[in-house]
Amino acid sequence: MSNPIEQPDNLPDVDVREERGISPVWLIPLAAVAIGLWLLFQTWYEKGPTITVQFPSAEGIEAGKTEVRYKAVTVGKLRTLRLSDDLKTIEATLELNKEIGRHLGNDARFWVVSPRVNRSGVSGLSTFFSGTYVGMNPGTNTDDQSFYVGEDRPPVIAPSESGKRFFLLSDSLGSMDVGAPVFYKQLQVGEVIDYQLLQDTSQVRMEVFVRDPYFDFVRTTSRFWNASGAEFKMSAAGAEFRMESLASLLIGGIAFETPTSLSTGEISKDGDTFPLYNKYSDTQEKQFTQRLYYVMYFKGSVRGLSVGAPLEFQGIPVGQVENIDIRMDRKSLDVKVPILVSIQPQNFDPEIGQGEAETAMNKLVEKGLRAKLETGSLLTGQKLITLSMEKDAEPEKIVKTQFYSEFPTAGSAFDDLPLMATDIMASLQETLDSIQKLVKSGKLDKTVDNVNGVLTEAEKTINAAKDAIKAAEQAIKTVDKNTLPSVTKDVNQITIDLGKTLQKIQGSMAQVDRMTAQNSPTQFQLKEMLEEVTSASRSVRSLTETLQRNPSSLIRGK
Repeated sequence: MSNPIEQPDNLPDVDVREERGISPVWLIPLAAVAIGLWLLFQTWYEKGPTITVQFPSAEGIEAGKTEVRYKAVTVGKLRTLRLSDDLKTIEATLELNKEIGRHLGNDARFWVVSPRVNRSGVSGLSTFFSGTYVGMNPGTNTDDQSFYVGEDRPPVIAPSESGKRFFLLSDSLGSMDVGAPVFYKQLQVGEVIDYQLLQDTSQVRMEVFVRDPYFDFVRTTSRFWNASGAEFKMSAAGAEFRMESLASLLIGGIAFETPTSLSTGEISKDGDTFPLYNKYSDTQEKQFTQRLYYVMYFKGSVRGLSVGAPLEFQGIPVGQVENIDIRMDRKSLDVKVPILVSIQPQNFDPEIGQGEAETAMNKLVEKGLRAKLETGSLLTGQKLITLSMEKDAEPEKIVKTQFYSEFPTAGSAFDDLPLMATDIMASLQETLDSIQKLVKSGKLDKTVDNVNGVLTEAEKTINAAKDAIKAAEQAIKTVDKNTLPSVTKDVNQITIDLGKTLQKIQGSMAQVDRMTAQNSPTQFQLKEMLEEVTSASRSVRSLTETLQRNPSSLIRGK
């Protein structure tokens, strides 16, 4: 059995005292709490707005990983993704930093940047390495909001580019697309950045961006046209080919210029609207609102005249052909070809009114103004209508009818050419007939016989003269040479001259005999000449018929 432990009697007394204060150990958690609070405050202070952006699809983006960038600088992150209530779109929650949040406006734009290939080129290639991200443009004001609608495609222009935006109105989009170039004097100065269909007017409105400093060339009088592809025009003035550039031929494009005039207009403001013409030639036409419509009737064929052909006054276009029709009167069976034309009186006077224009046109017709159908190009055969003042013109007036007033016309000089050729052929044929009648009548043979008789009598006279000369020579020989030397000399000289004259007469008579012989070359050549003249008359007749059927064959041939 063990003994209990003995307690010593000399143990010291313990003095227990209560101490008050904070232990230094508590400094560690307090410092941690302070640092945490500071981090929370710093995070709250630097935190920007949280917004919701609606996208059509979440393809390529991921919650917690996809960044939000502006000018290639990260300014936020995509936190959550959720489907909209109607399941048609995606709503992405974006957390932006405070720096970009101070500049966020209600016109801010958001889009998804990913690799894209279209007709205007390739974009977003950098995302192959950095990944897809959400691009943004903070806008132009500071009226921020919490909900935005993202765009289907990235903008063509960078947010940092300076320039002006303009709107173009067209009846159709054509071959245009976002990114199509805008040209000025065949230099690319901008792009098409957007387009939409206007519900109220059924027109397409295109938004174009012109960079600095080229937007100063866009004036209030500038004209835009569709420069896509190439333009080939065959008109009465000939053939015309125009192409803006190879890029516009492949992907389309828009071009503009300011007409050279006394007033080029003021520099256009950002957001101004212009009409978009279909082609370059449309921009060169004067845009007048007043038109006078007349119907014209021409004699002969109107082949080569087409709708849209110009109507000119002294070579200046003042109107065009609107319609070509054909009408037959059932009672008289008369067939007419009415040609409807439009005349723009403001070409003559830009400030003339509609009523004044009609009165002035009536007075011009009374003074001799007539319409003619002329050939604009002998190469193409196309025709146009010209207005000209005729000298000694018969009195005419513009006749008002049920629909359109009838404008007086006159024949052209070219139309009279077949008639002139016909008259020449008729006169030539009459001459040939008279020659043939003379040959067949036998009067020419009688005339030749009479000439032969005259030549025979002349030959007898010459022979008698020769005998007389011989007798004179014998008589002279009997005269004393010493007493009449001078007389003998003179007689000899006369005899020599008379002999030469007789020889010439004999030669002439021989030539006449050869010419008047039955089968002489002269008669044969005369017959050939008659045959050639007959062949020429046939050729003239054929030429006349060809010109009547096709006047343009004078240049192009059959």
